[in-house]
Amino acid sequence: MNPNKIVITGTIGSGKSAVSEIVKDLGFKVISADEVNKKLLEEGGQNYEAIKADPFFRKAFDGNILDKKHLAKMIFSAPDLMKRLNSLTHPIIVREIENEINRIGEKNIFIEIPLFYQMTVRFPADLVLFVEADKNIQAQRLAKRDDIGGFYAESKIRNQEALMGPRYANEIVIKNNTSLEDLRENVKKILRMEKIYESN
Repeated sequence: MNPNKIVITGTIGSGKSAVSEIVKDLGFKVISADEVNKKLLEEGGQNYEAIKADPFFRKAFDGNILDKKHLAKMIFSAPDLMKRLNSLTHPIIVREIENEINRIGEKNIFIEIPLFYQMTVRFPADLVLFVEADKNIQAQRLAKRDDIGGFYAESKIRNQEALMGPRYANEIVIKNNTSLEDLRENVKKILRMEKIYESN
């Protein structure tokens, strides 16, 4: 079987996880790239070992413990380090996602990848759902979610957008500025149009 691979992505704080939950509620399988990477970053995991072997990331470790918060601060303040980290981890993440897609074996499989357009290596997606929100709403959501100040939230959004590569010409943009119910109806409408979801 060659499944239909549908990527859910978008800018930070836009509501990608909300879209993923809606898709799950509609009965579809959703693979989370963050969850895949979380397992790969556990001690002994492939990404854990790849990062530990790189001398540029020694300060991210306390003995054998990978301090993910410290690693995040390191790459946030040094774009070159972020690119280096991505070149180490992205191929492994993509390979593991492809393995999981094959294991699931469904006709339509959704993959939530927050940084799809920032990835150095990608698998070909049949459809990309790009979730976005107005900048002020996005910053408010991010500040609340991560318990950070508004200025820091805006900086994180700008930094992420600066690393974004070319977007698919045939992507579908999902606006998420209003209620969860509006978002749900919009997602259902789009999936019906794409002949992915056929229920009422």
